[in-house]
Amino acid sequence: MIKLENVRKSFGEKLVSQGVNLEIPDNKTVCIMGLSGEGKSVLLKQMIGLIRPDDGHIWVDGTDITTLSEDELDENFRRFGYVFQFAALLDSLNVFENVGITLLENGVSHEEALIKVKEKLELVQLNPQEVLHKYPSELSGGMRKRVGLARTLLTQPKYMLYDEPTTGLDPITTRVIHELIKDIQQRYNFTSVIISHDPEVFNFVDYVALLYHGQIHYYGEAKTIWESKNPYIHQFIRGLREGPIKPRA
Repeated sequence: MIKLENVRKSFGEKLVSQGVNLEIPDNKTVCIMGLSGEGKSVLLKQMIGLIRPDDGHIWVDGTDITTLSEDELDENFRRFGYVFQFAALLDSLNVFENVGITLLENGVSHEEALIKVKEKLELVQLNPQEVLHKYPSELSGGMRKRVGLARTLLTQPKYMLYDEPTTGLDPITTRVIHELIKDIQQRYNFTSVIISHDPEVFNFVDYVALLYHGQIHYYGEAKTIWESKNPYIHQFIRGLREGPIKPRA
């Protein structure tokens, strides 16, 4: 389980996390939603240990990672797979090299790496024969996202973090990526966290959390979200902009 307790983070005078409390249940998928600039990506990076909070606690598998040294954090990094917003592929490497980079850097033979890379490409619904030797510039946006996902799966993480995995994609490709994420979660029984602006993601996750003004103002099951009377979630979903949201007493 991942658990955040009163997590606070600021950059200079800009307050980002202002007392975040959140539990990510084992083997479930949680979507964190919020307006641009609310600090959703910062929150993901705090979960993995790339950014340290100024205050509060972050528990991963029973360990408070805010107390770990840099060397001890390396073990925490290995638990996580991180799928970047724009896939973060290396332009100078082809698909095989991008997906297999961790294996190749650790001395795995070309032949063995090739077998594992092909397996993961097929898992994300890409034909290895068609894409293996292509470069990122030769791929569509959806294909780049899937190559990035294949690379992450190769590390065999326990937790999967997705930073806006469907940004910039058309509605059909967005649905394909959402379905793929759900299928992979069910296959490997990951604990997953997705950052998204797309309400369609509700159909593919277990829980939804709304981050607003640095705090979680809504947390509930995705399947019942449309029944919620919480004003924060309704204003966000419906895109209402009739003035600032005022916290309930």
